[in-house]
Amino acid sequence: MRVGVYFDDVTPEKGGASSILRTIEDELKKLKEKYDILICFNGGMKFPYKSVREGMTYINVDRMRYKSIPKMFFKNTVNGIRNMGLRLFYHAPRHFRESYMDYLAETEDIDIFWFTYPANVDLTTPFIYTIWDIGHRVMPAFPETTKPMYRWNGHEEQCERMLAKATFILTGNETGKGEILANYSVMENKIRIVPFPITFFCYGEEERPKFELPGKYFFYPAQFWPHKNHICIVKAVSYLRKEKNIDAHVILTGSDKGNKSYIQKMVKELGVEDLIHFAGFVSYEEMKFIYTHAAGTIFASLMGPNNIPPIEAVYLDCPLMITDIPGHVEQMGDGIMYFNGYKPNELAAHMEKLLTDASARDEALRRQLIKKKEFESYDYASGIISMLEEFELMRNTWKQ
Repeated sequence: MRVGVYFDDVTPEKGGASSILRTIEDELKKLKEKYDILICFNGGMKFPYKSVREGMTYINVDRMRYKSIPKMFFKNTVNGIRNMGLRLFYHAPRHFRESYMDYLAETEDIDIFWFTYPANVDLTTPFIYTIWDIGHRVMPAFPETTKPMYRWNGHEEQCERMLAKATFILTGNETGKGEILANYSVMENKIRIVPFPITFFCYGEEERPKFELPGKYFFYPAQFWPHKNHICIVKAVSYLRKEKNIDAHVILTGSDKGNKSYIQKMVKELGVEDLIHFAGFVSYEEMKFIYTHAAGTIFASLMGPNNIPPIEAVYLDCPLMITDIPGHVEQMGDGIMYFNGYKPNELAAHMEKLLTDASARDEALRRQLIKKKEFESYDYASGIISMLEEFELMRNTWKQ
């Protein structure tokens, strides 16, 4: 059986989404032992239609998208009309977008697609759909889910259509499954829970960052979206300085998604400019170094249902402080330092303990050990293979 595994552009600047997609790419080597895998990606015109790397075949879907226009709409026209059609239909409504993925499936004999990220396409070929969150439904007050209006409408239309048409829906935990069922008319038996694996760079080399690190510091790897809740960390640091006479340094990595200037403004107003370090983009090797030398990782996000950096922190033996939303509690279990994301003083209490109690770090790592072993023993690929085996039974009922 041939499986088309669909990736987005996986440039590192995309943050957590990039690292998990890179990790899944490595996991595909296990799937390749049983299935014929084609990795499909959006490469524009920079990459050829088909290439082979490390024994894996890559298909540049954008080139197929362009080829499908003359094939299906302008078959007997000259190139000039073809190019005009490309400009006209590239971002057009469903009548164009329903065609090129099925055309790709027919051309490459793909039996099923697995969308490894929440893609927005139309097709009649069977597919597995990954949904990381439905934040626009769960937290519609946040500007990144609602403003501008077309963003919310787009997310809603995409979820309704893709979830309804999916052969299987892949989510990370029971909380995510519950959110899907509470918000959409979806058959429960279509949903499969496959938790995130350990990120690929955790197994690699580490490299000291090019910027100077404080002696003791906390780490928060997150892009500057409002729901990532950087303000809670800034207020906790301010509280520790003003009320406890403790200086707590925090390194923030990640690209600006519209909220960084506000955080920088609040850092200045609260008088902690020397304690909050905006590191921007760092390489995966540098990120591993920051984790392994930090006093602790803070994960202040208000949106789940599960996330990748908490897994990285636990696996790399970095004490974790994380918001107590239901998805995080399910994902991380007992023994983790939780805090209310709207109460900076709760976070500050954990930070103070790690900075002032010599035994606190060892105790935190001891409590995290059970979860670390669980992550180490988890086989992500087996969850995917299980879904493909179920589909294979269906696929055998019609002509190959």
